[in-house]
Amino acid sequence: MSSPLLTPDLSGERIVVTGSGGVLGTAVKARLSQLAQAESFFPTRDDCDLLDRAQVEAYFERVKPTMVFHLAGRVYGVQGNMDFCGLSYFENASMNINVIEAARLSGVRKFVAAGTTAIYSDLATLPMKEDDFWLGAPHGSEAAYAHAKRGMLAQLEAYKVQYGMDFAYLILTNLYGPNDRFDPVRGHVVPSLVHRFCQGVINATDRIDVWGDGSPTRDFLFSSDAANAFVFAAATGSGVYNVATGDAVPIRTLVETVEAVTGFKGELHWDTTKPLGQLQRSYDVSRIKSLGWRPETSLFEGISQTVDWYRANLATIRV
Repeated sequence: MSSPLLTPDLSGERIVVTGSGGVLGTAVKARLSQLAQAESFFPTRDDCDLLDRAQVEAYFERVKPTMVFHLAGRVYGVQGNMDFCGLSYFENASMNINVIEAARLSGVRKFVAAGTTAIYSDLATLPMKEDDFWLGAPHGSEAAYAHAKRGMLAQLEAYKVQYGMDFAYLILTNLYGPNDRFDPVRGHVVPSLVHRFCQGVINATDRIDVWGDGSPTRDFLFSSDAANAFVFAAATGSGVYNVATGDAVPIRTLVETVEAVTGFKGELHWDTTKPLGQLQRSYDVSRIKSLGWRPETSLFEGISQTVDWYRANLATIRV
């Protein structure tokens, strides 16, 4: 058994966390509450609309944070990113620009940002390394969302040079866990599968259709492990970090894990007419591990916790 993670020191920090209501945000909020070292703020849209620059700047001026965990983003999944590519780019780019500029104006010392592995091109060799960030264009299925996230790094790099605001940019793999958005059509693959398989058990469904052929590989990271990465990067990190387990698995393995955890007994039908996205993704995580971080939750354990949460919160689940 591996030894427990060391606890990074965030004593005395004032941390604003954007996007604290989502799958990653709720995990970060829980982790910061456990640490009880920093004073943390979790603005909702009622506190400030991140698409409204004046509101964001006024909120930051009032709170005077020393750090920002910028997790907010408009996420639609592979099909959604293709259906709403213009809206996805505009909303994500606008939020990023507004929050980073407000952070600068209010004197934030360090900015910790949630990026995405969608930024990587098919030209990057496996496992993908942080130095390949700008190599080639992102995959077309997620290009608009990915370019908005690339632009956020460009802004942070420019602000560090001109204004001295330090940053850690976390390139996050496929995240999943409690409080996710369980949209069976436009959601990400794990919550979409959890929803459909759980509903399949409830309704005694004979067959579930699964997108693709199960061959693409992905790296799936549980939300609490990702939250820990933010804390480690905030305490001692600077620059760009891949955040993933380092172990990519075929989509077929993920589907079979969800099937086993939920107890679904019907037939699986692989719909090969649906988009696959990039065929292979795996990531070099040596840089984030050098800070002392590592993932602690296996795929089976994480899916089990996610399914348990879904079933316990079925009446109020987000789709």
